[in-house]
Amino acid sequence: MKRLSVQCSVLALVLTLALSAVAKPKSENITLYHGTSVNGISLPAGSYVVKYDFQGSNAQVKFMEGNKEVASTTGQAKTLSSKVPANQVVLNNQDGSIVEIDFGGKDTAITFQSPSAMNAE
Repeated sequence: MKRLSVQCSVLALVLTLALSAVAKPKSENITLYHGTSVNGISLPAGSYVVKYDFQGSNAQVKFMEGNKEVASTTGQAKTLSSKVPANQVVLNNQDGSIVEIDFGGKDTAITFQSPSAMNAE
């Protein structure tokens, strides 16, 4: 009986650790000073909360204005050579679309395909 109790306790501990290991989506604030696009989806100038969730090297990304989702797309996880001091939005020089978002205080970024790169394929 005592052995069953110990096994149940160990099982409960393992389940608790497994559930806590499931990554919660992260969020960061960004401000776009000019209208742009991400993966072909238009984003007007404004302040957004970027919610993202990594699944391996893929990222599911949502751009939120308040509680309203204004864009949802996918990107690729990227590890930067060093941490950036603040959130940064990197734009494509040709079409002004978002090609990367770097997250302040982290060495993590999300990259996106620009429409010009998509058209070249």
